[in-house]
Amino acid sequence: MNTSEAAIQTFNNNRNFTAAVALPILIPVSQLPLFPPPIYYNTSSLSDGQGSKSEKLERTIVILSATLGVALALALWSLLVLAYLWYRHERRKAVSLVCTGSSCLDTADLLNSNKKTSCGSSSSGQSKTVADKLLLGVSTYLDNPILYDIEVIMAATMNLDDKFRIDGSVYKATLNGEMFAVKKAKRDITEELTILQRLSHANLIKLRGVSARKEDFFLVYEFAENTSLDRWLFPMKSSCSSNKFTFLSWKQRLNIALDVANGLHYIHSHIRPSIVHRDIRSSNILLSGRFKAKIANFSMAKPATVAVSPSIDVFAFGVVLLELLSGRRDAENVGVLWKEIRMVMEAEEKREEMLKKWMDPKLQGFYPVDGALSVAAMAKACTSDKASERPSMSEMVFSLSVLAQSCSNDECERLWISNTEYKAVMTNPVAR
Repeated sequence: MNTSEAAIQTFNNNRNFTAAVALPILIPVSQLPLFPPPIYYNTSSLSDGQGSKSEKLERTIVILSATLGVALALALWSLLVLAYLWYRHERRKAVSLVCTGSSCLDTADLLNSNKKTSCGSSSSGQSKTVADKLLLGVSTYLDNPILYDIEVIMAATMNLDDKFRIDGSVYKATLNGEMFAVKKAKRDITEELTILQRLSHANLIKLRGVSARKEDFFLVYEFAENTSLDRWLFPMKSSCSSNKFTFLSWKQRLNIALDVANGLHYIHSHIRPSIVHRDIRSSNILLSGRFKAKIANFSMAKPATVAVSPSIDVFAFGVVLLELLSGRRDAENVGVLWKEIRMVMEAEEKREEMLKKWMDPKLQGFYPVDGALSVAAMAKACTSDKASERPSMSEMVFSLSVLAQSCSNDECERLWISNTEYKAVMTNPVAR
């Protein structure tokens, strides 16, 4: 200590230090004491040390979980994409009927396969292989793919007896209790099958199955109860005595035209590459039990090219429209009908009068004249000499849809147009 008791007594005026209450004691020193620097402790760190470690662990777990979740999601998405691409690849392989190895069979091989087989069990085994491979090829585009045994086809048609013949090489056959149309192929149908496997539309006849043996090859189609359009428009004299083929009303003809337009629009605009039918005619337009039109016979169909244009079908569709209007056949497209309709449409003052005389007499005037004029104008445009001036089938679908909507059920069935005086009943037919 650098002080003394006497110095303290003196410095405090000799006051009594034993008092209960006293002033602070003054201690004189000759030299200030030296104290070590203070030590400060982070009390919060000491108390929360364990909590900080816990928080860091939680953050690490959250980050790892989020990273793992994103990685799993990306992996799952990648697997789905790969599965979809694999499915498309396998479907294209099956649909194209062109495969390698022994898992599939080309149609051309199918037609020639039995020529290479020998008799006996080996031939039977080869036939089964052919059947299995063909079924694999068609299974992707047939709703209920069936490979029919050739004996079943022959039995159902009594060896292609004429009484089962529908037309040409097409026969009706009852298979498993259901009626079908069976077409016997007369040539290599590889291209026809390749096209048919790509088509699926309500206004196209549906392929339901196949049958093959040696040089015989059959295509099995859905059956059209009301046969072809030409039999209704141009009934044979022998058919007139019966009531099977009477006549088609205006409303039915309009709906048939719209159905055919929809089918052509589909193969022209919704298939890649586009398909050109190349044989649109009333005999290749089949009618279901409810007179829904379906385009048939794709034996001449080709993918669209510069030389094979959809305008070919547009012209033929125009001829079908003229046959629906006139009730007369434009045999081999000689051009009689479309030349006549041009004369009618060019006679502005006598247009309606000339059209009434030109229309199908079986309609007996039960049709709207302005509606018939609209269809005649469409037919004239479709049969234009210049292909570039012909409308597209999408335009035909739109125009016929508007015209069909303007013709209600009651109006079209009750409408009577006088032979001497036209009374306007329809309003705003299709815009030309």
